Amino acid sequence: MNHLREIIIALADAEVDFVIAGGVACVLHGVERFTLDLDVSVSLTTENLDRFIGTMKQQGLVPRVPVPPESLLDPDFRAMVVDEKNALVFTFIDLNDPRKHVDMFLTDDLSFEAIGKGCETIDLEGRLVKIASASKLLEMKESIDPPRDKDRIDISFLKRLLSYG
Repeated sequence: MNHLREIIIALADAEVDFVIAGGVACVLHGVERFTLDLDVSVSLTTENLDRFIGTMKQQGLVPRVPVPPESLLDPDFRAMVVDEKNALVFTFIDLNDPRKHVDMFLTDDLSFEAIGKGCETIDLEGRLVKIASASKLLEMKESIDPPRDKDRIDISFLKRLLSYG
């Protein structure tokens, strides 16, 4: 999981305002599971998106779809991707290393404001990094229809975690 650590640290060092969600956030809450991709919700201010896109480039990550990453700066483009393509995320990949994979959430229910509300902060090698709260992760996982096996495992763990809180 070194590639995930490297990407998270690069985002933190670039002062990107983001919240980690998905499998990595579950792992950071103690779920024992394997994940290769990083799911993030990013503040959509122009300055923050510029830093995010710059970090993706610095990490050797390019959009999975053949569009310039700067397209994300256009709110109309983001809305079109969600409305017309039914996309929940915009994916960045490393063409030379398929393990390096970042999904940036695009929908309102997965927005920085929605996921960031009540998020937790952890210290990762001296950097403060935001992760979705266990209750938000549970809500997100329970909304997946149909749930995958890994989602069912995450849901079970998160429910136990929250009940023992």
